Amino acid sequence: MTHPQEPWAPPAHPYQPAPPRRRSRWLTIGLPIGVLVLVCLGVSIWFGVRAFLGSIGPARTAAEDCATALVEGRWDDAQGQLCESDRSVVTADALAQEYSSPDVTGYRLEGIEVVSSNGRMSGEARLVFETVGGLDTTTVLPLEEGGDAWRPCP
Repeated sequence: MTHPQEPWAPPAHPYQPAPPRRRSRWLTIGLPIGVLVLVCLGVSIWFGVRAFLGSIGPARTAAEDCATALVEGRWDDAQGQLCESDRSVVTADALAQEYSSPDVTGYRLEGIEVVSSNGRMSGEARLVFETVGGLDTTTVLPLEEGGDAWRPCP
């Protein structure tokens, strides 16, 4: 039974529209933080690779310069490139005796490793010397950073 004092109301519609969607907190907070983390990670990787390659380049040059001097038979130049402790022990004649028989005709640098320990940089270069007879001799050439230059220290 209806009450005569109440106004008539149409029946309720079964479909109710969804309320307007709120902006996600992920977009307002998470996305900027994620972008910032990725940028910081990228910058740190860039600086790390740059520092790593910056230490390998001079060590590689020192190993190649020494190997070139040995291949070309410039024994005094090769001896002058050695580190301080070996320069007084290893003579140019000793280098000539070691690398002139059989005649060395070329070399390949197969790898280089640089290590930092307690603020001191050192490394090793893996060189393969080629001879006239086709015989390859592998040599691991220790390297040290002395002052501002890398030097071989056999």
